[in-house]
Amino acid sequence: MNKKLVSTIKYSIFFLIGVALIYLVFKDADINQMMKDLAAADYKWILLSFVMGYAAYVSRGYRWLQLIEAMGYKAKPINAINSVSITYFTNLALPRAGEVARATSLNQSEGIPVDKLLGTIVIERIIDMLLLLTLMFLTVIVRFEDLISFFETALSQKEGGDDEGMHMIKYFLILIVILLVVAYFLRNRIKETNIYDKIKSFLIGLKEGIATIKHMKNKGMFIFHTLFIWFMYYLMVYVVFFAMPETSHLTISDGLFIMAVGALGMVAPVPGGLGAYHGAVMIGLGLLGIAPDTGRSFAIIVHTTQTLIALISGPIAIFMTSIAKTKRLKNQ
Repeated sequence: MNKKLVSTIKYSIFFLIGVALIYLVFKDADINQMMKDLAAADYKWILLSFVMGYAAYVSRGYRWLQLIEAMGYKAKPINAINSVSITYFTNLALPRAGEVARATSLNQSEGIPVDKLLGTIVIERIIDMLLLLTLMFLTVIVRFEDLISFFETALSQKEGGDDEGMHMIKYFLILIVILLVVAYFLRNRIKETNIYDKIKSFLIGLKEGIATIKHMKNKGMFIFHTLFIWFMYYLMVYVVFFAMPETSHLTISDGLFIMAVGALGMVAPVPGGLGAYHGAVMIGLGLLGIAPDTGRSFAIIVHTTQTLIALISGPIAIFMTSIAKTKRLKNQ
């Protein structure tokens, strides 16, 4: 079976999973109430959330330049920012494909080798994963009981199913242990597989990425942009609290909790967190005393805002990258 067919089947499955999740989240929704919530929302806060989301794109582009320059290459900030926009635009349709599109687009506009760019993207992903883990750890400290309740509610298949949810966690952990034992005894055969090669390449990329950071001239700017990106991610959720009367009383700590559970939904292997984000946020807000329909409306607002950033900036970035590519080729 050729790779294109496999990819098509894989992404089709992811999309169908997202559609199924959307159905499960919205099947009992009061559409009229949700429409009232959306119509009554204060859209100046939503616009502010949009601006903060794009500010994270811009900061991510500037942070990327620090890694690129550490490898001895130069790139224009606008081209780096456009490549970041293309990443999120691509991920809407093809989960996890945005990183390749990002490297390819900057290669077209700046002529930097794709393999070098992919190396910098790997280290960025690892750093962001560490930030996400830090966020989860901070959430555990600040909102431990709420986070445990979230997992129990998400895993339970029926009302009052806390025990069932905990049993599912135990079964999941047992499954992981079994897989690790099997992997140990089959380690020689595993080394001959494509998965092993991919993991090996990932670790090599990590090593190169760490070396890149060591040679970075302005580590302070890299740290600043990293923190700024995640602060924008937080604010673009928190400010939407004020867009709806039912959520306007929620606190800074509540914002951290909703950001954390929403992030768990966004890392699900479905296009743009479709369904998974909505369900996670609805459950999280429910634990804060917010009615399910209001929780759904809030999730729609935040997710749609994030999606619109990609839908608007992505095509513009593709057009600008095409122009930059043409200029570069003419000057060669």
